[in-house]
Amino acid sequence: MNEQYAHAVGRVRAKEPKLLDNAKIDRMAEARNAEEVLKVLGETEYSEYLASLPGIHDFDKILDQELHRVYREMRQLAPELVSIFARKFDYHNLKVLFKSQKLGEKRDDLLVRDIGNIPVDELARAVNEDDYSKLPLRMRQAGRQMSELFRLNPDPQMTDMLLEQAMYAETAESLEELASPMLKEYFTILIDLLNIKTYLRVKRANRSKEFLEQALLPGGELEVFRLVQLVEPLEVLIDRLLYSRYAKVVEEGVQTYQKTDSLTRFEKLADNFLLKQIKQAKYLTVGPEPLAGYLLAKENELKLIRIIMVGKINRLPTEEIKERLRDVYV
Repeated sequence: MNEQYAHAVGRVRAKEPKLLDNAKIDRMAEARNAEEVLKVLGETEYSEYLASLPGIHDFDKILDQELHRVYREMRQLAPELVSIFARKFDYHNLKVLFKSQKLGEKRDDLLVRDIGNIPVDELARAVNEDDYSKLPLRMRQAGRQMSELFRLNPDPQMTDMLLEQAMYAETAESLEELASPMLKEYFTILIDLLNIKTYLRVKRANRSKEFLEQALLPGGELEVFRLVQLVEPLEVLIDRLLYSRYAKVVEEGVQTYQKTDSLTRFEKLADNFLLKQIKQAKYLTVGPEPLAGYLLAKENELKLIRIIMVGKINRLPTEEIKERLRDVYV
């Protein structure tokens, strides 16, 4: 298994020095405006996209082009691995198409084309014909179930939950085949952190225990609905996880949430925790992990650029922008 990735790891190691480091991110965050941010990007491998950029408000085109390039190149190196990470785009597209068809809202601008494993046209056909038989098993089951449920109760939230659960169940099956303890652990942590965030959102919305149980994702280490009850104060959640690996994320994230009614801090801490886990891949010389690390590093980098550009366009103070930034991989 590891030997088949030897060449691909070598290729990725050559790409890693081109990732944006803290110095570049700081320069961008401290730039006077969005135009200066783009000038900094002009010193990096993003420079090839700038010549055709109409204006600063179109900066997402740069990020889309880079995301497409990275997935295209990585898929050539390790198609089975990349298909695991590309799966989220398939489920995202199915969600958009289903809601568009059922709610009559045309949102083609939200579709992510040519990155996922399933062509958008194929997903659109499944939704329009209400025939999910040609889709992967988990997606097929979720499609049929959400179609039936929507007839009885047209709740978009239920659609989101069904597709999220199917996606992570399918991912868990793929990870078993990949046989990478590190990546399996990464997704376990991801699910735990998502479930904690779901608990916080459900509690704020004053939804039922039954709704929470439906919303929680499978495959995590924590049994959130048994760990803490919705009627209990948030301090109980902090106390129950005090000696877990999530202690700092939960304590600081939840305390900030209580003061601001915003999950922004929790989300940043969770992202940094996940990045710290995958950074271990930098020290491996074989296997799929360094490839996954690079792919996740790139996605994190694109998120950082988006945070900075949105902040500059909206004239947010530099310190406020920096507060929202995640760590970097390099």
